[in-house]
This record gives sequence, C-alpha cells and structure tokens, in this order.
Amino acid sequence: MKKLKSLFLCLGLSAIFVVSGCGKGAVDPAIKEQIDDNAVQLISEIASESVDKNALSAIDEEEYSAMEQEWEEDGIVFESKEVFDGAVKSSIAAEDEAGKAYMRSDTITVSGNPEDGYNATKLIAYTERNVNMNIAFDPDMKITDITFSPVYSMGEAMTKAALNTLLGMGSVFCVLVLIMCLIYMFGIIPKIQKAVENKKKANEKVSTEESVDKTIANIVEKEEGELVDDLELVAVISAAIAAYEGNGTTDGFVVRSIKKSQSKKWQNAQY
Repeated sequence: MKKLKSLFLCLGLSAIFVVSGCGKGAVDPAIKEQIDDNAVQLISEIASESVDKNALSAIDEEEYSAMEQEWEEDGIVFESKEVFDGAVKSSIAAEDEAGKAYMRSDTITVSGNPEDGYNATKLIAYTERNVNMNIAFDPDMKITDITFSPVYSMGEAMTKAALNTLLGMGSVFCVLVLIMCLIYMFGIIPKIQKAVENKKKANEKVSTEESVDKTIANIVEKEEGELVDDLELVAVISAAIAAYEGNGTTDGFVVRSIKKSQSKKWQNAQY
C-alpha cells in the first residue's frame, strides 16, 4: 500500500514538472530574432537621442498612418495609436532620470509562447543609468505595450523603498492625528455650545434688567414731574401725614406720587 502511494506521488510530481517545463519552454529562435530586430528598430525610432520626442508625441492620425505603413514593412505592428503614444511618453519620462543620450543596447530577453504572446526586455545604456525597454506582443505579434523603466542599484532601490515606507507611515500617522483631533473636538463642541448659550442667557438677563431699570426710571421721572407740577398739593398732603403720625416735620418720608383712590370707603366715613 505504501509503495502504491509512493508511485502515485512520483507520477504526480513528474506530471507537474512536465507541465512546468512545457510552459517555460525556449522561445523559437526565429521569433526571438524577429523581436530583437523590432526592438532595435523601435529604439532608433523612439528612444534614440536624434529623435525629437516632443514632436513625435504630437503627431496626428494622418502622420501616424504614414509611419505605420513604414513600420509594417519592417514587421513592426502596433495594436493602436494609443500604444505608440504611451511608448513615447514613457521614453520621455525615462530620459528625465537616465539622461538624454542613447549609448548602446544589450542582448534581449524574450519569454512567452505562441498562444499567450511574448514579453521582451532589452537593456539600454544611457549617460546617467541603464533603462529596461519592456515590449509586450499578442499572439499575432502586435505590440500591445512598450515601457521604459530606469534601472536602480540596490542602494538606490533600498533608499527609495525606505522613503516610500516613511511616506506611507507618515501619511497614516497624520490621518490618525487628524482623527484624534476630530474625536477631541467632539468633546469640546458641546462645551462651546453651552458657553455660548449661557452667555446669550446672561446678555438677555442684563438686557431685561436694563429694561426694568429704565422703566422704573421713567416712572420715577414721570411721578417727580407730576409732583413738581403740584407742589402746593404735595405740601398739604405731607403736612397732613406728619400731623397724623404725630411728627412736627416731614423729614421722615417723601411723597413721590399722588393718585386718586378708586375706593368708596371715604364716602361712607362719619364726620
């Protein structure tokens, strides 16, 4: 039983290795040579220092059609004008870091198969640093994508990775601080609202008191005005009150107002 299990295991591993080997089989030398020729031609058409890339990125459909016919004679076919425009933009972006002078090209690396298409990478040397030109082909050998990627040393790659890490951590930290501030503000806002309401109530109270004081002052002023207009009556009433109280003077009180009583008790008084 154990021998049977071991046999099935060996057969399974063998099948995996066979499938893997078929998937990663060597590219047909003729295809590789064709792709290499295309890459060299594309370098001279897009990446060479003698090419005006700004003018190349501004060509219209008519100019592109004329260039496309010339490329087809050399076996170069773009899937669309957008793929060509993307290649030119990528070349311009790479030159900003790698320098503008094209020096030489190294051996090309090709992978893929006729069913899925091919991917090729060609190393190009510039004045500042090397650049990888990556080309993708579909099964019909049409170019679906071209990118130019500057090659960084291990130290540069580690530095860039560290900067990206710091930038990412810094962004997260800033967002956390912002969230913390917002949460803290949720506790302060009610206090601020309460303080504003208390201040508003205090202002209303002061305004009410001022209004009352003003009303009282107006009443006192009116009553004093009424008394000033009838000084003789005030003197008589003051003397009568003093006599009723048994005092010989009116220093103990002040008559501020005189109003007519609506009561009829005085009419029923006995003389």
